[in-house]
Amino acid sequence: MKQKPAQQSKLNIQLRPASVEEAGLFYSQMEEGGDQALGTVGHLRMDFGQGGGEFWTSWWGRGDEQLKTPEFQKELRQVVDELQRSGPLKDLKSMRAYCGSHGGAIVDGGSTHGYIAETEHYRYCLRCTPLPGHYQGYLYCYDLRQQRLTQKEALVGRVTYAGGEERTFTDAQKYLDTIREELPYQATTGFRYETLTDDPAVRKAADDLLLDFAGEENPRRACNYGMTEAGKQALREAADPDRPPTYAWFVMTDCTTPDEQIHRDLTLDDAVRLYRDSTRPEKRLGVTKDGIATVDFLREMDGEQVFFQDHRRMDSFLDDPVIFEAVQLIHRELEWSAPVRGMKMGDLK
Repeated sequence: MKQKPAQQSKLNIQLRPASVEEAGLFYSQMEEGGDQALGTVGHLRMDFGQGGGEFWTSWWGRGDEQLKTPEFQKELRQVVDELQRSGPLKDLKSMRAYCGSHGGAIVDGGSTHGYIAETEHYRYCLRCTPLPGHYQGYLYCYDLRQQRLTQKEALVGRVTYAGGEERTFTDAQKYLDTIREELPYQATTGFRYETLTDDPAVRKAADDLLLDFAGEENPRRACNYGMTEAGKQALREAADPDRPPTYAWFVMTDCTTPDEQIHRDLTLDDAVRLYRDSTRPEKRLGVTKDGIATVDFLREMDGEQVFFQDHRRMDSFLDDPVIFEAVQLIHRELEWSAPVRGMKMGDLK
């Protein structure tokens, strides 16, 4: 599919560098219910082609399909157009220069950077890895209205007293008001509180109240509360060279259409069987390694089958014996007489 030229955007996109604590916003949520809590719409995967001057994309829906509204799709196009025109998505050289001058490193070693922009209703988290042989960009999209709705209904905090009384809160303001009112009397009432929500604003506000009561100022910004400990641990585990890799195979059908379906967390045998038996006009087979790195291996569209070669140029998959054997199996089980050739990312839809 042809790439579309960037169009002038009417949005004023202001990117800010992310903190390390916000790194979880730039990866697919590994915790159950994480996508729902964050109002995740999905993410756009991008690369600049072999020469570094092209621009190819592939959309991955992750949240409620109803969040992918015409309003969102229009704004997403505008955001991407603007970042291509004047930001890090112009080409590989521009991304490398942007990351070098704007900070935002979210992974040790500085090879991956994160930047955040917010509009009235959406948050966009751009992950940049300006290296050849990688998917250089991932743009994670969150619906702020859905996020606020989910967080409003979820449990945000719990307070207890020395006498055994316990109260839980689903309303963030009532929870914070209780902390403010009860802190002066904690020495006699035994008042204790526990913040249960992952909402950065609520967590920071609770800490602000405690430090203000102690006559101190909270040195942490709201963005420093953006990643849960479970999310940090998941990233540490993925980076541990002594930990055996995990592989979750998937089959996608009717990609970027209203009928799109993603069958996740499959074994390789199940993925091959599902792909082979599917009668959908468009389908693809791939794998996610360690819950972070994703690559496609095979695609069929309108009767034409194409084998991807991206795994040969991505460090996460290069020299991986499991991937090597899997590719051999996929070719053996699914290869037709159609020629093997490269495949670039499809255009935004």
